[in-house]
Amino acid sequence: MFAQPAIKRLQEKSYLQGLVHHLNHNYDLSLVEAETLGNEILRERMDDSPSFLADGQLWYTAISCEEPAGKALAKCKKVRVKLTVHSPADLGVSEPDRRREMLVHRLSWEATEQGAALTIEDLARILITSEKTVRRIIKDYQAQGVFIPTRGHLKDIGPGTTHKSQAVRLFLKGLTVTEIAQRLAHHINSIERYLDDFCIVMMGIKDGYSVERIARNTRLSERLTREYVAIHQEFSGHPDYQWSFERLSERLSYLLKKRALGEDGGSP
Repeated sequence: MFAQPAIKRLQEKSYLQGLVHHLNHNYDLSLVEAETLGNEILRERMDDSPSFLADGQLWYTAISCEEPAGKALAKCKKVRVKLTVHSPADLGVSEPDRRREMLVHRLSWEATEQGAALTIEDLARILITSEKTVRRIIKDYQAQGVFIPTRGHLKDIGPGTTHKSQAVRLFLKGLTVTEIAQRLAHHINSIERYLDDFCIVMMGIKDGYSVERIARNTRLSERLTREYVAIHQEFSGHPDYQWSFERLSERLSYLLKKRALGEDGGSP
């Protein structure tokens, strides 16, 4: 979609790069130090300030996930959600069709995680495309075994269907981190974080901890912890997935070494 010089220019015109420039020039920090601190400040602003919008994000009002299908829209509870229409990771995707596919997945899950459910109409409006195109994209995802939580499909949601659980399942089935990121329209760093969290949950399971204690120690929600425990129970006893679990065990060993050296402040 964009030539490499254009991608570089667009990357430079961001809130983060403005923050990095400010730290670099006004606080006598090296470029590496400014980038590290800038990323940390941005993460904290996004976590601590619900009203903060990063570059490429917008507010959108949708129907609450709690509302049943068939209820008159005028009587449904509405939820205001933050959606990421443009992400820095999207700049490397050259094909417009692929960008739309990524957005259908990302926007649907972002809304669901904030308690709302987008409709086919909502997605078509945000993406400035046809409802037919959105339906085709969702059908293609379903053929790959990837669930898209639109309002019309939320009733089909079962345990272990969040995008984080999907990422872990795909890894156990042999996909690489890069392949998972491409399929789920997520940044590679996010996929790495989901796998790290699953590894820590694995350690808690091995030590015989309860779901509540694992959730408390890992600072994950009990719901997500239960999903990870269910995935572990489903896959760990199957010989076809032992190689994947070996890779996760290696990842866990690396994580524990990092924490022992003080490179990661998280709790085991």
